[in-house]
Amino acid sequence: EDTPTSSPMYTEPPMSRQPRRSVLARTLTLKREVDSLLTEGTQFWRWEQGENHAPQKLMMFVDKDAFFLYAKSDDKSKPNLLWDLFLISDVRSGLPSTDMKLHENLRVMKSRDIKDYFLTVVYRRDGIVHVDYIGLMCEAPDVAARWKKAVNSLLLHNPQRNAGIDTFLSKRHTQILLSCNGYGQISVQSIHNAFLQHYHPESELSKVLSFYSILKTMDDGVPYVQVADFTVEMYTLILNQLTNIRNNVDSVLLNIGEKTVKKQQMTLHEFQAFISNDQRNPFLKDAVIRPISKEQAQAVIERHEKKPIEGVVTAKAIFNYLLSEECNVMNTELLEQTMDMTHPLSHYFINSSHNTYLLGYQYNSWSSVEMYRQCLLLGCRCIELDCWPEGEDIIITHGNALCSKIRFEDVVEAINEYAFVTSNYPVILSIENHCKTTFLLQKMARIFIETFGNKLLTAPLENMPLEAGQPLPSPEMLKKKILLKCKVKRQRCTGDNPIDSSRFSPDYESGIQDTSVNEDQDVTKYQGGEETFMELLATNTSTETDVKTTLDDELAQVSLQPSSTKEGGTSTSLIDLVNYCTGISFEGFESAERLNCSFYMSSFPDDKALSLLRASPVQLVKYNIRQLSRIYPQPARINSSNYMPQIFWNAGCQLAALNFQHSDVSACLNHTKFEYNGSTGYLLKPAIMLSDKDGGIFDPSSQAVLKNIAPINLKIKVISGLFLSLKQVSCYASVSLFGLPADTVVNKYFSERKEAPNPRWEHEPFIFKQIILPEMATVHFAVYDEEKELLGQRFIPLCAIMAGYRYVPLRNHHNEPLPLAALFVHIAVEDWIHSDLKDVADLLADPFAHGSCDMSDIEHTEEASFSPSSHQIFPDTLPIIEHVKNREKPLAVLCDDDLVMHDQSLQRVLKRASTERRKLTDRHHKALKSLNTKSKLECDIELESLHSAELCTFDKHVMQEELEKHLAALKEVHRKQKKQIIRQHKLEVKQIGAEIISKIGLQSMSKSSTIDDRITKFGSRMRQKLEELQMQEIWSLEMSQRVVQESLTNKYIIQMEEMCNSGHTT
Repeated sequence: EDTPTSSPMYTEPPMSRQPRRSVLARTLTLKREVDSLLTEGTQFWRWEQGENHAPQKLMMFVDKDAFFLYAKSDDKSKPNLLWDLFLISDVRSGLPSTDMKLHENLRVMKSRDIKDYFLTVVYRRDGIVHVDYIGLMCEAPDVAARWKKAVNSLLLHNPQRNAGIDTFLSKRHTQILLSCNGYGQISVQSIHNAFLQHYHPESELSKVLSFYSILKTMDDGVPYVQVADFTVEMYTLILNQLTNIRNNVDSVLLNIGEKTVKKQQMTLHEFQAFISNDQRNPFLKDAVIRPISKEQAQAVIERHEKKPIEGVVTAKAIFNYLLSEECNVMNTELLEQTMDMTHPLSHYFINSSHNTYLLGYQYNSWSSVEMYRQCLLLGCRCIELDCWPEGEDIIITHGNALCSKIRFEDVVEAINEYAFVTSNYPVILSIENHCKTTFLLQKMARIFIETFGNKLLTAPLENMPLEAGQPLPSPEMLKKKILLKCKVKRQRCTGDNPIDSSRFSPDYESGIQDTSVNEDQDVTKYQGGEETFMELLATNTSTETDVKTTLDDELAQVSLQPSSTKEGGTSTSLIDLVNYCTGISFEGFESAERLNCSFYMSSFPDDKALSLLRASPVQLVKYNIRQLSRIYPQPARINSSNYMPQIFWNAGCQLAALNFQHSDVSACLNHTKFEYNGSTGYLLKPAIMLSDKDGGIFDPSSQAVLKNIAPINLKIKVISGLFLSLKQVSCYASVSLFGLPADTVVNKYFSERKEAPNPRWEHEPFIFKQIILPEMATVHFAVYDEEKELLGQRFIPLCAIMAGYRYVPLRNHHNEPLPLAALFVHIAVEDWIHSDLKDVADLLADPFAHGSCDMSDIEHTEEASFSPSSHQIFPDTLPIIEHVKNREKPLAVLCDDDLVMHDQSLQRVLKRASTERRKLTDRHHKALKSLNTKSKLECDIELESLHSAELCTFDKHVMQEELEKHLAALKEVHRKQKKQIIRQHKLEVKQIGAEIISKIGLQSMSKSSTIDDRITKFGSRMRQKLEELQMQEIWSLEMSQRVVQESLTNKYIIQMEEMCNSGHTT
């Protein structure tokens, strides 16, 4: 009886998928099928770790919306136990306890292996470092296996992580209902905690509950509310009372006009324009976007209001729309795997971890096998193993430090089990090897081979040899493969001489004695992460020679021969398993260019990598097109802080390895970035970073506008906040932008301080101007209290952000969703055009309308003059023209909602005609009875002739009427279609001006103050070319429509001829 009912605040997404080129974004599919074993409940014994091992009998459930795992006790006076499915990493077989006495007692109880009966639920209590283990025993092994599989299927790629605010509000309602005891009683304390309110009998919440007479008292005086009384309506009422959340609707209505605020409603036409203009996907250009139709707007209203009023959109409908998944702040389609995975490995950013085994600081913390599981479950694709000898065994630890040790075999087994749970794409094991003896090297190889089996890539692919000039294989080719990355010493090939174990060397980062750290360097400079981001790129004093090693000054080949034993036999060693990730010391860009070996890769501490980036940014980008580079935190970061990975992503560095155990801004940015593309752990770099053709290598330090990329402006206004803090404190909101150095804006935009938990702000929009590479930019929303403590934050890639009025659900410092915290914001994204060039943009968009415009009257600044040099070469075409040329020609619609409705009306016409036929037939039968003078055969022939002729004439009349109505409806639909395309063509013409300025005007401007007439002529030529293509589309559409209409007419004519020839009615 305590199973919660579905909240109407959550609107089911429509069954039919919206077109990808529509104003209406496709909603996130949140509804997942929950196994009946979970919803109906399963009996378990819960085992507590410690001295007292008395089990507790429980019934375990998962609610139908897959929000919570909860347990009911036999004692009905106790409330249910709840675990948020967001925070459960996985369910495993067996018990985590190391108490061997408990395991021995359990073996006596069960004749089979206890692992089959026991499950462990791993719960992230505080990030991935602090996890709790919930031990469960099931009565039957097959039930335990099914239960484990069912729960894990809900945890993998949980879409609710990126859901809209409505889902989180519904989730909190579910949490309140599930927190009841066995009698269906919810304590008022639980409701207060759910709304982040301090419990007090005279609180606002208690007053509301008392006013509606649903507040009751238990025998011990504890106030409670019955589950049946805490309805969705009551929950919504309390929500409005505590937050005034409906006031956000006024912000939307005020944008339409003051009259709409007074009336608290919009017209259907205003709502249609609101969705098409304000709420549109900003990265679908006007030229390819499909504006919302009147029917679609009406459908949106009907989804969010039970009894819609025709032609009117009430404030309630707008309120529900703003909360719904249709108004998600991000384009959720990008969460799916949409990127091309057939490029070489070096063309992807790869989710990477540094010192994966550590739980805390670098030199005095615990090591844990669990960290490998947690990082792989987060989608990490490159993990690190620091291998040290301990007698004849191999351990993993941070050498020359006070960190604990873990067994090498245990780590390898954990990797084998979890490598491909979250992603099927390759895993790279970055091995920092300190084991020098042949015995240990062969032992490591044997463990890898025996544990991983076919998963381990032991040799290069047949069609991808380790040769100079050969690119790396793609992630698609290496699916479900594990690659070993180990550093080797390059040496000359000398005939048949084998390579001994001395070929291995510790990685660049091995040990506390690393000489790459300057002892005079201020370590605290690197602890800030975000604060020092711009400072790190401010100077340009270092040179490439700062990081050039002296291990080998000559160009040499690498020998990849199998290692030999002392007796002369051949045995597999670690060197034989290293292929596409062969680590070497970096000897400079010239040396790497001469070698041209993509399978070589180097690792750099972040300070050395920064020196390279400052000195040679273009060479570093080019280096990363061909081969892999791994950046790791320098050893001076003893507190496990992280550098800002964005710095090195800008240069195309693939493996920006971070300390996952330290939750800071850098780690949260990394986790958010790799949630996209299906959490594969691989993100394709922007196209401009992948080629050295068409204008040279990309320069990440450039301030100039990039070729073929239109800059954009971003405007964000933070309007209000919801449930931002448990405390009554002052808070302020901050918005930052991380991207190229020219785009990065940090610690600049802050709102004024307002009282939490539900503040409202009044300020001008935060404006980020001229973002030159939007694909690499990420927006950071954050809320801080008066002591600068983080209350909530959210990273959203700029290319995934949706414009308009949106709720931004916030996350904590571990990047985990907060229960209710959100910001209500308005976002606007537009193409960047310099203010002095707006007149020029209008001129280029419609040069004929401005033929009399005096160009000399337009003022120009030195920063943005618009006069190309005399030898300026104009492009042959523009992207919009290529888009129109290559897209499919429009075809006439064959069916539409209007036609379907018309067909239904025709069915009614035919039904009435059928009645008339019956009357006609009856009349003929009566005439047959009156013809007694003729023989029966003669009568039948005469009647059949008269009957068929009359019915044929009647049916031909009905079909002609049907054809005329059907044809009229089809022509009306075709007229609307043609009108829609013409409107689209006008938008495309307007886009010409912005593209010319982006491609010519802003890249090739001289310092003079005159405008060359050639630009105007070029604009006229481009417009003429575009209009020719558009006229071809209109002609093609008209021909297609004519064919469809003629086909419909011929269909009716053929039916009428067949009917008359056969002599039978249709």
